[in-house]
Amino acid sequence: MTDTDLEQFVRDWVDLKKKDYVEIERFTGPGDRGRDVVGYLTKKRHEGPWHNYQCKQYGKAIPLGLGLSELGKVLYYASRGEFTPPTGFYFVAPRNVVRTLRELISKPSELQAVLIAQWDEHCAKKIIDKQTIPIDAKLQTVIEQWDFSQVSVVTVDRLLADPAGHAVMVKWFGKDPGAAPLGKAPAGLETREMPYVRQLLDAYSEREAQEFKDHEAVKDHAEFGGHLAMQRERFFDADAFSRFYRDNTMSEEIDVLNNDMLHGVIDVHRGNHNDSLSRCDAVMAQAANVQPSGVLSRYARVSVKQGLCHHFANEGRLLWGKK
Repeated sequence: MTDTDLEQFVRDWVDLKKKDYVEIERFTGPGDRGRDVVGYLTKKRHEGPWHNYQCKQYGKAIPLGLGLSELGKVLYYASRGEFTPPTGFYFVAPRNVVRTLRELISKPSELQAVLIAQWDEHCAKKIIDKQTIPIDAKLQTVIEQWDFSQVSVVTVDRLLADPAGHAVMVKWFGKDPGAAPLGKAPAGLETREMPYVRQLLDAYSEREAQEFKDHEAVKDHAEFGGHLAMQRERFFDADAFSRFYRDNTMSEEIDVLNNDMLHGVIDVHRGNHNDSLSRCDAVMAQAANVQPSGVLSRYARVSVKQGLCHHFANEGRLLWGKK
């Protein structure tokens, strides 16, 4: 990766951590004030708590001097009122940081002391081009009051251990996302199932010319009992599939799969059918044959693809009733 690629990669990674931040921003160019990718924890943005992701794409581990200068730059501009001091400072370093810097990060008070002691050597001439910035009273106060335990290193291992990191590796490098667990229908009907189950009960009533008031009424039916049980297994298999990948911050990929499936069955759904149950069964047969695109297609089992159609029915996007 180039420096720019790494910043965009981290931008995508942090963006997937939506539960942690209200907004993500990437800074580029000479006016970045030591910020590469920023995650705001509140709508106050730079007037409130925020995290700084400092991206360093080096052929070797980040040296001590560079690490200190990047910390110094952000704290200097914070002392000038450009923004509040960050509440989290992350070195994103694919090749890690040198042992000296890593050990200092593990001992926050020592990191603070070394930054002050070695300011002239590593920071004073690195903040503003062609200027020497000494530690004045304002900067001294910020450095002394800032919590240096907020500094940490994001290595490749840490990225891969994070669900959002796993998802961004899929996006950037085609990493195998892995298979979702099988879903299993609970013995009792859940409230959230009622929309599609009600449609199926109406379809059974239409076919049989008698009313089935609830799922218990068809449980022992020679044809419909097994049919309903199969549809519920499909619904919950699709549910487990979607939950697994959404929990692994792959919502966009789930949306691609859903869109492909809807387009793949909609024409069959709109066709002429003898009754509502025939329409449902024809859509199930078509869903089994749809070949969706995207990184999740290889894991979309037949039952998952069919179950998604019942989720569409639940949402009102596919209705089994006669047109």
